[in-house]
Amino acid sequence: MALATGFMKDLYGVLGESAIVHRGNKVFLRKRPGKSTKPPTELAQAKKAGFGLAGKIAGKISSINEIKQFWKGDPVKNNTGYNRLFQANHCQFNIEDFSGKIVLSEGYGLEVVNPLIELGETGPVIKCDSFESADAGKEAAAKYIRATGIIVMKNPGAKDAPEYDFMTFMTKEIPKIKGEKFSAEVKYLGGDFVKFQDYAVKKAFAVFITCNEEWELTDISGTFESDLSDNSGGVGGEGTENVGNEVSETKGNILEG
Repeated sequence: MALATGFMKDLYGVLGESAIVHRGNKVFLRKRPGKSTKPPTELAQAKKAGFGLAGKIAGKISSINEIKQFWKGDPVKNNTGYNRLFQANHCQFNIEDFSGKIVLSEGYGLEVVNPLIELGETGPVIKCDSFESADAGKEAAAKYIRATGIIVMKNPGAKDAPEYDFMTFMTKEIPKIKGEKFSAEVKYLGGDFVKFQDYAVKKAFAVFITCNEEWELTDISGTFESDLSDNSGGVGGEGTENVGNEVSETKGNILEG
């Protein structure tokens, strides 16, 4: 592997038979590996699928600007916010049985009491009993609060729809009043109500976010999840009951990131 110089330092990707690799402030050229003629193993296929799923999840989360701003990149380490989201979610969620988690936040500055997200027939309903930032400065600055997140969906009714897909959502912001409960209207960002209804199996993950009077973000909660909503007879065909309107198995607890 050779150190790149001149205009080569500003290039990315593949150039002829060489791959351009960025590591911190240095750029290297290395020979592209030859393609294997052997069929991929089951383990290799599973790793590829996991890699692709984490990429889709990170991409969807990155589309929510309010969350993306809390995942700052590190230019020195050549680590973007997207890369950090990818790393946090790689091999965390199982698309086959919906076990595991999706990480929307790495911080727990905004403390939320009894967060709850339910997936009803009309979409997500988000509530909590109270909220307060652990940081006194952020608590004093915060004037509004809202919730936002992602819905994982599987088993569509439409024949041309992908086997699984994602939707993002956000609530309206409401005044942040200490001691007040949270309840706000949800609006879809990556999809619509028709798409939401088309998929039989769904699970949602969300965070609460606060901002000041200038609409600058001040704090974010840990990730919390809904229970599994299954109207298809089970994710894996085992006859799982629809629990979309029941309290999540987390009992309102914040998931560990």
